[in-house]
Amino acid sequence: AQPSAITGNNNPCQGATGVTYSVTNVAGVTYTWTAPSGWTITAGQGTNSITVTVLTASGNVTVTPSNACGKGTAQTLAVTVNLLPAQPSAITGNNNPCQGATGLTYSVTNVAGVTYTWTVPAGWSITAGQGTNSITATAGATSGNVAVTPSNACGNGTAQTLAVTVNLLPAQPSAITGNSSPCQ
Repeated sequence: AQPSAITGNNNPCQGATGVTYSVTNVAGVTYTWTAPSGWTITAGQGTNSITVTVLTASGNVTVTPSNACGKGTAQTLAVTVNLLPAQPSAITGNNNPCQGATGLTYSVTNVAGVTYTWTVPAGWSITAGQGTNSITATAGATSGNVAVTPSNACGNGTAQTLAVTVNLLPAQPSAITGNSSPCQ
């Protein structure tokens, strides 16, 4: 007979491992499973329960029962994969600020449901916007990268970076030379 409804996560995260799908076991029945394109069945093929690794494709998890007399009617579960966030757009902002500059704004295009984690070169500070698609920062004396990593409930996506080169304040001049006790 057609297997029972397939139980398991119909909205798994991209890259999830150890995700289980199963039907009620019936003695003497062999179960042949298929999963969406690119997914890997890591255990249980032939049994009433499989474990899979999820990739990016959504589709159907399907199980077909069979016995010595042939194949029965397949059971299907539609699954939609929750994808990791895409790499953010290019970071906009001043890539050649002056040392000590305040109110520097760096931003990427906002995507709903995504949290943005920013890092700045050593000695810099983020004064507003951490977690959003736009930050305000104060430049330190160190050049390096302004970087932003997108994340959602499924994990972190690929970071985006902007190389920044700081224009340093001029160094203190050397000691002043000259007569320190001039005549009137």
